[in-house]
Amino acid sequence: MLQVLLTGWVFTLLRVSLSQAQVPIQADFDATQFQGTWYVVGVASDDQGFLSSKDELKMSVVSVTASASGDLTLKFANPTPDGRCQKMDTTLTKGAVDGQFTNRAMQQADIRVVATDYRRFAVLYLETEANGTRNVWLQLLARTPELIPEGAQKMQQLAPQVGLNPSQGTLLPQSDQCAGAFS
Repeated sequence: MLQVLLTGWVFTLLRVSLSQAQVPIQADFDATQFQGTWYVVGVASDDQGFLSSKDELKMSVVSVTASASGDLTLKFANPTPDGRCQKMDTTLTKGAVDGQFTNRAMQQADIRVVATDYRRFAVLYLETEANGTRNVWLQLLARTPELIPEGAQKMQQLAPQVGLNPSQGTLLPQSDQCAGAFS
């Protein structure tokens, strides 16, 4: 019995290590250039809650501020189905490598800025774990509420590497519900 458990843990750790090894991090990530307003224009995930509600979601707005220690403070403004704008603040704690973060409060074990040009787009990889279930997420961010083809292409290239397929993603429609949330 113990051997079966140990073998299971080894395979689990190996799978997690391999998936993380496949996920790049933006070279020479600069948190100060990453600061500012971003729009979440696209999302893909294997999370069942996301998949069951993805067609009802709208574009969120995120304000990012970098601290001297390299942590990122995020202020989200999320349109809700009932027409309101839900606001939420959180902090991403800098990991061992610039561009890698964690957020234990939101059960996000690994957050990576995979690619960004800082001026137009960013692709984020997030790995969550709750109640023994691991999920992966990709988010496409843009400085304006329009889709940036270069960012979309990078996200599409990364999706199969992290086990996601096109049916697990969506482009988020714009909404005026949270317009001016950070002004």
